[in-house]
Amino acid sequence: MKAYIYSFEGRPWNEECLAAFNGFSKLGIECVLFSTNEQLEQRTPEDVVVGGMLIMHHALSEMGITPPVFDYPDELKKYRGRNIRTVKLKDLKQEKLPVFIKPTEEKAAKGIVVNNWADISEYGHLDPEMDILCSDVVSFLSEWRCFIRYGKIIGIQFYNGDITNRCDLSVIEEAVRDFTTIPAACSLDFGKTDDGRTLLIEMNDGFAIGCYGLDDTLYAKFLAARWAELTGTKDPWANDLLK
Repeated sequence: MKAYIYSFEGRPWNEECLAAFNGFSKLGIECVLFSTNEQLEQRTPEDVVVGGMLIMHHALSEMGITPPVFDYPDELKKYRGRNIRTVKLKDLKQEKLPVFIKPTEEKAAKGIVVNNWADISEYGHLDPEMDILCSDVVSFLSEWRCFIRYGKIIGIQFYNGDITNRCDLSVIEEAVRDFTTIPAACSLDFGKTDDGRTLLIEMNDGFAIGCYGLDDTLYAKFLAARWAELTGTKDPWANDLLK
């Protein structure tokens, strides 16, 4: 097993790639920095690939793998605390303002709060038939990324707002237990609202995800778990949380 880390000018491409490089190195795994398809094609299925969303989808598609789309899993509906629905971009103006929107297609455009219809000008280049997630606007005082590996919370990292407004850990733990179709590695982002609730912000699959300061070694094992699950290969560290 090796770890193929996307690079630029001979260095890991970004903070996540650097964290993965450091983590896999500490675990005794050879890291290969790549920047071209020719370099990437030298890997075997067991070799973990680390990069941004486009890189990861390319690497997986080369193996005939299309990751599932989770969005908001049904098992976690009660943790949303707000109405979330899917509409076509062309039908967006039928929604009542204000509304939070983001494309269901990963990275097609950033999520925004729409207070007036001029706010959606940056969506003008998108296909009118594109699916858009619409959500009632909620005021989050703080936002946290909860990393979950094999059904266990391995880290909760603050990333936005007021760090003193902590989420209710018992709510997060209950959500993890309720998520019966949870992949081997993913994150559940939770926020603390201005009325004291702990609500699910979104779920993120674990094959391409920001580390947000998670310990390098834990991050490497996290990526390896999801890669192994998607590719049907062996995770060398699968048993360290399953004993």
